[in-house]
Amino acid sequence: MHSMASSFDRDSGKGDRWDWLVAEIARNQPGMRAFLRTLLPCAGDADDVVQEANLVLWQKRQEYDRSRPFGPWARRIAYLQALAFLKTRSRRRESSFSEGMVEVLAVAAEGRASALDVRLEALRECLGKLSAMDRQVVVDRYQAGTSVAAMAEASRRSPNAMSMHLHRLRQKLAECVAGMLRGNDDLSTEPASI
Repeated sequence: MHSMASSFDRDSGKGDRWDWLVAEIARNQPGMRAFLRTLLPCAGDADDVVQEANLVLWQKRQEYDRSRPFGPWARRIAYLQALAFLKTRSRRRESSFSEGMVEVLAVAAEGRASALDVRLEALRECLGKLSAMDRQVVVDRYQAGTSVAAMAEASRRSPNAMSMHLHRLRQKLAECVAGMLRGNDDLSTEPASI
């Protein structure tokens, strides 16, 4: 069996031709795993099917239309891999999920995943509207996991003042996301004051 890396190098002649695909597959792993966990009765099965889906995504990379969102395409492939997995299990009488049940679950899960994709994109845009300083506060707290006390100390503010600032930023982001989802993105982006 050829590894992804050797196919990668052989197909492109250079490493960067498919870098975008590798990045998209990596970025979509949590969503695909969550999607598959709604379809498969065992989390370990979902992990196995994610790996199979990753292989199929790589094998079908030439078929992907880059003008369309990657997430739904990846989840469709993951869905088909889940069906194949369940058919194999069904033949061995190891699964109680019918194909019809999996289809109903997949439609519901895809709807939730698509809605989440839209909300995440809106959040990214809203984060981009914050001042650089406020954006860094959000990143420090929610991406890096820095404590409010440490952030307060670093900014020479009280923990209460920092908590209030974070509250205002969360509120501002929530309003911005809600506005964007309604189609109204002309929210004021002046930094919240402490």
